[in-house]
Order: sequence, then structure tokens, then C-alpha cells
Amino acid sequence: MEVYIGGSSQGKLEYVLAKKEYPKETVTEGARLNPLSDNGNYKIINHFHEFVRNYADKPEIIDNFVKQLIEKRKDIIIISDQAGSGIVPADKAEREWRELHGRVMCQLAACAGHVERIICGIGQVIK
Repeated sequence: MEVYIGGSSQGKLEYVLAKKEYPKETVTEGARLNPLSDNGNYKIINHFHEFVRNYADKPEIIDNFVKQLIEKRKDIIIISDQAGSGIVPADKAEREWRELHGRVMCQLAACAGHVERIICGIGQVIK
């Protein structure tokens, strides 16, 4: 498993596609991901933070999906915006989503063989 994080609009997907030489057809969008009927016909999940946001009210679904990724998808690449930097939102639901997203990303990064942060289209290897 590989994890790529960074701010919004920092060129993460383009960086990964160029580095891995994968076609765009190997990418699925986190917002469209349905863990209950996941067919796994992709190598990259882009905007993983949107998946977490969509299921934030059902953390058990997120937990089960992440466990499946860790156990069965050693080849998967996760791309996610970094959440939690900057001003703390006044909205409680937004704060809870950020906390959940952070915990999920820590879990994925701990199990990943490679973690990289992308800034301005340039990668910084973390792990």
C-alpha cells in the first residue's frame, strides 16, 4: 500500500499517475466509492477524504473498508487531501470529520510501505 497526502490542488493525482505510469482508468474517486458493493477494479483511490466524509456518520463502514484494504489490497494507492491544518472549524460535525479522517489516515500510513506528501507537485517521502 502507498499513501499520498497533501493540500487541495497540489497535483497529487498527476504526480502519482506520472510516477507509476498508470492510466486514468485505474483511478476511482473516493466520493463514488461504495464499500458495500466494492468490486476493487482499480489501483488508485483519489480523494479518499471524500469517502471518509460520505461515511462519517457510519464509522463502522469506514473501519471495515480500511481493514479490507490493509488485509487484501497491498497494491492499492490512496490519495487524500490533508485535513486538519489551519483554523479549527466552529461546526462540530466538521471537527468530528477531520478527527475521523486523521485517525483513518494514521492507520493507513502505519500499514503503508510508502508514504509521500505532495506540495506544488513535488513529492516529499515521509516513509
